[in-house]
Amino acid sequence: MKPTPSLSLIGLAVSALITGCASSGGSTPSVANPYSSSGGSALGEVHVKTMRVFGDSYSDPRFTGSIGTNNWATQLQARGTVTKSDIFALGGARASPGEQRAFDQQINRALASNKPIADGDLTVVYLGHNDIGRTGSPDNLQRAAAGYQAGVNRLVQAGAANDNRRLFVTQLHDWSRGPGVSDGTSGQVRAWNNMLAGIANSNPNIIAVDMYTAFERVFADPAKFGFTNVTTANASRSGVDTLYHDATHFGNRGQEIITRVYQHYLTRGWDWANSVSAGADAAGRINQDIDNGTLVLGMAEQKALKPGFRLLPLGMQSQQAFSFTPRNSKVFQPFAHTRQGTASAPSGLALDMNVGSDHNANSSRFGVAVFQQDQARYLSTSALRNSKQFTSDAVSLYWNKPVSGWLLSSQLSHLDLNFSGNAQDEMVQRTLENNNKGNTWSFENKLRYPMRSGMFNVTPWMSLTSQSHTLDPTLTSTLYTTDVMFSSNRVNEWLTGVGVDVQADPIALGGQKQLQFGGSLHHVSSLSRDTVTVSMQESGSPGVVQREIFPLAKIERTQLGLQAALSVAKNLQFTATYGTQLQDVKNTSSLMLKAHVRY
Repeated sequence: MKPTPSLSLIGLAVSALITGCASSGGSTPSVANPYSSSGGSALGEVHVKTMRVFGDSYSDPRFTGSIGTNNWATQLQARGTVTKSDIFALGGARASPGEQRAFDQQINRALASNKPIADGDLTVVYLGHNDIGRTGSPDNLQRAAAGYQAGVNRLVQAGAANDNRRLFVTQLHDWSRGPGVSDGTSGQVRAWNNMLAGIANSNPNIIAVDMYTAFERVFADPAKFGFTNVTTANASRSGVDTLYHDATHFGNRGQEIITRVYQHYLTRGWDWANSVSAGADAAGRINQDIDNGTLVLGMAEQKALKPGFRLLPLGMQSQQAFSFTPRNSKVFQPFAHTRQGTASAPSGLALDMNVGSDHNANSSRFGVAVFQQDQARYLSTSALRNSKQFTSDAVSLYWNKPVSGWLLSSQLSHLDLNFSGNAQDEMVQRTLENNNKGNTWSFENKLRYPMRSGMFNVTPWMSLTSQSHTLDPTLTSTLYTTDVMFSSNRVNEWLTGVGVDVQADPIALGGQKQLQFGGSLHHVSSLSRDTVTVSMQESGSPGVVQREIFPLAKIERTQLGLQAALSVAKNLQFTATYGTQLQDVKNTSSLMLKAHVRY
């Protein structure tokens, strides 16, 4: 049973602390989830019908949009956890009554909309930052506490805490840790949160969502959760490894954590959140869920849960973690313009490992990959049959290292190239086979800078690549002429590339369906390319060598790639990929449609 709190702010604080400590341990009972279509609380099973949000700039999409950061409320809807959102939050709002944007006025607007709270709806209150302010509340939050309690009472009367509904009151992170907030406000933050715990403990359908404990874990060990800076503001890094966008507001990474905590209370944390008392016991459950990986606060933490060694299959687009394509692959694809052909996607294995602590966001990874690709070309007429096979076997060493927000990667690759050709002419009753070999060395360095802009992950990059190509001397036979020995010099080239990769957040389409878009645009230029000298010596003519010199044209290639992925079920995804070279769209455009079935 959640106890009834006293009326004063101090009494509420003491009550929450006592009841939190006195809560019993043991197993958590199962509590029916009114937001679940199947009765369970798995992430894909929970769908809030309408979420009403009352709050300040932390919840106001107009404010978060104005500074270019995500918004936890819109993110919950984008992920499909919430079907519809009515957001009444306004930047600068307080729980204290009287101002146009205050809590009581937000409730007035909500009630005036004539949209009654129904079963399956969720109401969220996330206020208190502006009541504490940068230096603390002059009246020790008495007016704010009264306004908050009055607002909650009105929402309860409107049905927000009826059965099959929930009212979330959100406990603040340690506001005093903000770069623009006085350290002396810490005590008021704790008192405010204890008041909210008391309100929650008075009604089984009011839940205190504990942001304080979740963010304390981040402040205590930033690197574990992918942060390098949790004390000063840096707008450009707040979507990557910095917590604060400005003096008082989180950036994308902080909003992401808020989203995950709310989502956790609706899903995996549902049973205990609706059973234990708000306060110390609930904080203990939050810590327990973070420790065992049930609540993951960020992608960096998810990476830390993976084993140190990873064995990755290559060649499947949905799982591909590594790929290599020679920047000038046409040098060793002389059969690209024949009429018919089949080619296999590169396939192989990559083994990589983490170097350093799994909890260190600056740890590097290195690994080795081996893969193989076959490419066949055929030309057939009634009298003439030719086939040509191109096979490449590659070994690559690669290394990735985060450096001050940048991601540096180096890749050293060696490709063994094998060419075989068969020809047959039935009229002259002759069949022949030619085989020759070559190899390519490639060393590429790439620098990426991951950023976040609204609902997009944007990664500009630049690269510098050195390649060296060789074809072994080979004796070539033809159907109608004398055999000729061909040889050539080693060809070296330097290439540079710049580009940008963009990926949008998934868009929830209802149920388990999600749609995600991505794209890339990059330009490759050759800085230098050796000329190719080909030597030819006809059999039967010793000492007579003919040489031809072929200057290689400068490479200027701009490529565009677009992709859409539609997930229609847990194990079924459709993808559409379009690619083209902008200098020759007509002859280089391709569209690939794939269905991915996981089993």
